[in-house]
Amino acid sequence: MTRLLANLGLVVLALGLSALAGKYGFAWQKAALSMPHHSDNTAAQRPSRIISTEYNVNEIVMDMVAPERILALSQDADNPGLCNILERTAQIPGRVASNPIRVEQILALEPDVVFVGAACPAETVSLLELGGVRVVRINRGYTISEIQENIRLIGNAVGEPARAEDLIAGMNRELVTIRRIVADAPAPRALYIGSGYGYTAGIGTYTDELLHAAGARNAAREAGIKAWGKIALETVIEMDPDVIFVPDTGGRAHGAVGMRLVIPPKPLEQDPVWQDVRAVKSGRVVTLPSSLLLCNSHYNTRAAWAMARALHPDRFQQNSP
Repeated sequence: MTRLLANLGLVVLALGLSALAGKYGFAWQKAALSMPHHSDNTAAQRPSRIISTEYNVNEIVMDMVAPERILALSQDADNPGLCNILERTAQIPGRVASNPIRVEQILALEPDVVFVGAACPAETVSLLELGGVRVVRINRGYTISEIQENIRLIGNAVGEPARAEDLIAGMNRELVTIRRIVADAPAPRALYIGSGYGYTAGIGTYTDELLHAAGARNAAREAGIKAWGKIALETVIEMDPDVIFVPDTGGRAHGAVGMRLVIPPKPLEQDPVWQDVRAVKSGRVVTLPSSLLLCNSHYNTRAAWAMARALHPDRFQQNSP
């Protein structure tokens, strides 16, 4: 409690100085107020009071440390459209706000380490650090390589580097297995369409990599679309993909580009304006759980399995993950 009061006092002081600086135009130095971090080296190496403020970190941390070492997960941990391990995240009662992060809520829990996303404001990070918290910022996780960098970063931060390497090796083994199963199969042109049917995933996304691993050609890549970009119906008609993958949100809002919440319209294949697209005409609009299609943790290999089965069902009669 003494540590908490001291930390909160410093943060209140910092907020006050920051406000004065803004009003009167002078700079203040947070370094003079900073508290020493982790005098106990063991706690720093294997923290026992962990907080995740990011939905993809929830899944990684849950597979890396014992539940009793986790104080709280992000509020997305209960969202079936974003979480692949609901039955396990339910073991952790604590939840913290993610967007925006509430500094006072986190400091009140007295964590050893807090994981934040790439978009977390620098001021929020500074205030958490000023409160004596070790803050680890993860990257966006837009590609498989970035996801694996995150896994390694998290593993080092929680003192479980070997476990991190195991998770990465498991991902790689699964992707190799999928590629082997679909090797030499005809590669249909596939397209991911999400975010209210207004966005797709192109070059530089894990979706593009997963489609390739599953034995498909990404129509968005062939059209030169980069990252997660907007796509018009006219462009889809021009692409004329063989297969379209869409997220099944069950009518619920789900995270999309920029974590904008989107309520999907009626099923794409029932929309008259899509009836001229090859995938719609041939009945090859494939709905997969949004928790897989929007997954930037090690669980996204499940999406590759699901895509591969939908694209090459004949190859999976004798094969399973």
